[in-house]
Amino acid sequence: MGIIIERIKLRLKCGTQIIIFVVPQFVDRERELKFLEDKYKEKGAQLIIIYGRRRVGKTELVKQFIKNKEAIYHLSTSDGITNNVNKLKEEFSNFLRKSYFRSLNVNIDDLLIYFGDEIGKRRVILVIDEFQYLIESDKSVISLFQRAWDEKLKDTGIFLILTGSSIGMMENEVLSKKSPLYGRRTGSWKVEELSFPNLFKFFPKKDIEELIKIWSITGGIPFYIIQLDPSKSVEENIREKIMRKGNILYDEPLFLLREEFREQRVYLSILRAISNGYSTLSQISQVTGIDRSNLTSYLERLEENGIIERVIPYGKKKGWYAIKDNFFDFWFKFIYNNLNYLEIDMVDEVMQRIDLNQYFSFKFEKLIRELIKSKLLKLPFEYNLVTLYSHKGEEVDVVAEGKDTIFLGEVKWEENVDPRPLLSKMRRIMNKIAENKKEYYGVFAKSFKRCDLPELLCYDLIKIREEILSFSGN
Repeated sequence: MGIIIERIKLRLKCGTQIIIFVVPQFVDRERELKFLEDKYKEKGAQLIIIYGRRRVGKTELVKQFIKNKEAIYHLSTSDGITNNVNKLKEEFSNFLRKSYFRSLNVNIDDLLIYFGDEIGKRRVILVIDEFQYLIESDKSVISLFQRAWDEKLKDTGIFLILTGSSIGMMENEVLSKKSPLYGRRTGSWKVEELSFPNLFKFFPKKDIEELIKIWSITGGIPFYIIQLDPSKSVEENIREKIMRKGNILYDEPLFLLREEFREQRVYLSILRAISNGYSTLSQISQVTGIDRSNLTSYLERLEENGIIERVIPYGKKKGWYAIKDNFFDFWFKFIYNNLNYLEIDMVDEVMQRIDLNQYFSFKFEKLIRELIKSKLLKLPFEYNLVTLYSHKGEEVDVVAEGKDTIFLGEVKWEENVDPRPLLSKMRRIMNKIAENKKEYYGVFAKSFKRCDLPELLCYDLIKIREEILSFSGN
């Protein structure tokens, strides 16, 4: 998924029933679509690699691109290379109206060569979605695609798109120098999460406080966003769409870990440890019982798939691991640790036990750093580093540094904040870390009691909303 918003409800009376259709609209992904359209207009064969984590919207992007074009879309499956080849034969036969494809007894490279012979210089799009399943079935498939490309396809009008959800496999087996396809691709794009301003399009009637709460749970993953009911509060959605057994989000991380990683239990134990505050290599190893030498490779896989990240505070070389994916973070904090209760539908009891406000506070800090990093909230100087400060129990939520300038910012998920004590704290810390740099200070909060200090930038939710909407053009 990725970019489906604006639920337009059409009601048709059928006897005493009312049937509600949800009509999706595709928005955003302008840069990705422009990239594909520009490559489509170029002369000659094209081999495009589109990849990104599951649920980020690759398939919807590709389907939007191929609308009203001569195109074949093939969704690869994990049931073996032979079954996939047989499906491609059928798809080629139907598209070209050439029945002989069904009776061909050939490997996938020869099948592609036959297809290239038939299309010639016609601009025909062939999408092989979830390409990693073919690689998992038979690693030689990459060499077979290379042979088909070199011997025939590069001299046709084909627009071949290979997509993949296994980031590690796509980067190591398809895009790397050791790959047989290296040097053949004519373009590639890693599809990332949607930026925060897009939530205004998904939920046009919600205020920014609600949108921050939603982002804290879903991040910018479209599949998660569209599961939520825009007519209900965030808390109601948590109850009904996430905590209620049977809904797709209830066990979504379990499904993704099973799809992406062979040793699901190992990854579950690692993520649970990080979620519970064991964030360094030695701590995770001690809690999980996984040897440090083996643990590193597990952490690297989680990191390359965008599930965890390394947090390096300002002025430090070492940091800690944190769950990067907001939904995974939410799920491990509030669902996984309460599955015994949720399995017997004790949703109300779980809702009373958890501290959502503290969670939203933590995510608000993360969001402010991301908005500053992406320049959606712009500081009055050029900067190339955005992080946080943490040393001997003292913390500052935002540090942004330029060549001769430095900014410290505090973030409070509170109303009527008095920024003066926060400014005093930041000045004290600034004296420890800044040398010969121009200093800036800021506070970000829901609202302020007063903010009349000329040396302090104050951002309440109203100003944050205005800034990011004016910058993003929404």
